[in-house]
Amino acid sequence: MTARGRSQAQANPRERSRRSPADPELDQVPRLVSVAVLAAILVAAALIRLRLANLPLERDEGEYAYAGQLMLQGVPPYQLAYNMKFPGTYGAYAAIMAVFGQTAWGIHIGLLLVNAATTWLLYRLTRRLAGERAALVAAAAFAVLSLDRWIMGVFAHATQFVILPVVAGLLLLERASASRRLGFLVAAGVLLGLAVLMKQHAAAFVAFALAVLLWRDLKIDRTPLDAALRRSGALALGAAAPLAILCALLVAQGLFGRFWLWTVRYASAYVSEVPWRGALPALVAGIHSVTIATWALWLVAGIGLAGMWLAPWRRETRVYVLGFLLAAFVTVCPGFYFRAHYFIAMLPAVALLVGVAIVSLERRAAKALGPAAAAAAAVALFLAAILSYVATERGYLFTTSPDDVSRERYGRNLFVEAPAIGRFIQARTAAGDQVAVIGSEPEIYFYANRRSATGYIYMYPLMEPQPFATRMQDELIREVEAAHPAMIVFVASRTSWAPRPGSGRRVLDWADRYLKQCYDVVGVTERLPDGTSESHWDAAAAGHQPRSGNVVYTLKRRSNTLCSVEPSSPP
Repeated sequence: MTARGRSQAQANPRERSRRSPADPELDQVPRLVSVAVLAAILVAAALIRLRLANLPLERDEGEYAYAGQLMLQGVPPYQLAYNMKFPGTYGAYAAIMAVFGQTAWGIHIGLLLVNAATTWLLYRLTRRLAGERAALVAAAAFAVLSLDRWIMGVFAHATQFVILPVVAGLLLLERASASRRLGFLVAAGVLLGLAVLMKQHAAAFVAFALAVLLWRDLKIDRTPLDAALRRSGALALGAAAPLAILCALLVAQGLFGRFWLWTVRYASAYVSEVPWRGALPALVAGIHSVTIATWALWLVAGIGLAGMWLAPWRRETRVYVLGFLLAAFVTVCPGFYFRAHYFIAMLPAVALLVGVAIVSLERRAAKALGPAAAAAAAVALFLAAILSYVATERGYLFTTSPDDVSRERYGRNLFVEAPAIGRFIQARTAAGDQVAVIGSEPEIYFYANRRSATGYIYMYPLMEPQPFATRMQDELIREVEAAHPAMIVFVASRTSWAPRPGSGRRVLDWADRYLKQCYDVVGVTERLPDGTSESHWDAAAAGHQPRSGNVVYTLKRRSNTLCSVEPSSPP
């Protein structure tokens, strides 16, 4: 070895050990086989997602799509759409729609590409940590887990846009750890910071990355403390940069106060609503809901936890995998709501554990069965877990229509009916007209391509037991009356309001009187008890009597003259 080669090996001992042919974690797989398997995984998942790309937008997707649509029109976040989430996902939607068009199909094609990129990056990350075979298994497991309807994997939730920069950032952190270049650390931090802009909960992944970096520097590489802190500072600086830039932009636009109210003050109240005693039941219910069809893969991931100690793995790999899983779980916990799509943030770590499990079983069985038989048995177990999912969900995967998938997954919510309502509004209004949706159906704004008369695109905050609820109801009333929108949609469905026993009814009482005095019904859409839906428009809507409790009324103002009603007593 030359002097230069010796110095490089000494400078990067971790990189040298990872590339050593003697390392038992670097399971050898022919390159062409790896490429073929990975391509098959990506293509199979893409074909299923492509078949379902016309899924109607659900509520969260409607929020992101509407906010992204506004951004494409030059309207900044928090000006016409109030919400407690950071606006990264709005920007992601805007980018997708700029390329693929402002349709549900275009949004879901964007999600297809985001998912494929995440799968590929997870493959590369797992290959560095656990070898080629584990990487291929992890990629396949992630593709299946993230496709599942019960975890809402085919809907473009914010968590889908969290895990892409997280996995990319962690992969770049691996390179930065080996190269010792501060620039790579800053870039890795920027990617992790972008994940936080997608959803605040991703801050747990930033903490994980900082902990891993410090632990490796101080405990493995014996880096001097000042140098280790300098490297951690570079990572932290990169992670903080996206949020700092966002705040500066919002200050310049005069929107920082509203951003702070919604993303900090209200968000803090929101995550404090569920008491500690409700956390465990909610967690159990959440885990049950997301494992209905993929339980076998989650079980294999559990085997992977044990396999970390029952098979020969480096201590560094064990610490990393467990830390990654813990950070992912922490992102699911804020507020103790444990909603199904929150668990998407855990899927890269869970899929990595599935890969670890299969390789661990292979290594444990190798002495008794021989390497070839052990490998075959381990792969057979994994394929059995995959096939159990495909057999259970074959209708959803291959034949069920996108509309029926929405109905089956979301029950009484009127997401399938929203596009027709949006088209009706668009046809009856001018491009500059404002409309209001008194309900939590922001997807209607998107379909109609009309701006909202109020920033309250959800009614949930107005019904919650939080200190801003009364103020929010009053502000919505003022905004709608001041705009006197051309059309109003009123959603008479509990799923769109989620009222609580102590919820104030002032906004509901106001809406009843305001709409009767100032607007005429021109559309009635309802979901019938048998699961079908029907719509009545114009003259047919005026006298129609709904037969269910899930109804959307579309109303048109009687005149252009401002109209208001006397406020009721405070709730």
